[in-house]
Amino acid sequence: METSVIRNKLHEYIDTADERKLQAIYTILEDEIEDTYIFNEEEIVLFHERRNKHLSGESKSYTVEESLQMIYEKK
Repeated sequence: METSVIRNKLHEYIDTADERKLQAIYTILEDEIEDTYIFNEEEIVLFHERRNKHLSGESKSYTVEESLQMIYEKK
């Protein structure tokens, strides 16, 4: 089954599940849910600065192939 189908089925189920079942699902997934990282404002600003430097050509960028080649050469 495709991920998108599974995701939709879970959304539909969660929207209609009773409190006991929701608590059970949450208990199983709690560690993963709580470990979700949210970027702070400082990190977001840094991402935008790096993106702007990349788009303007101010910073060096590498293709996937170039990156892999550098990794293999270091081995």
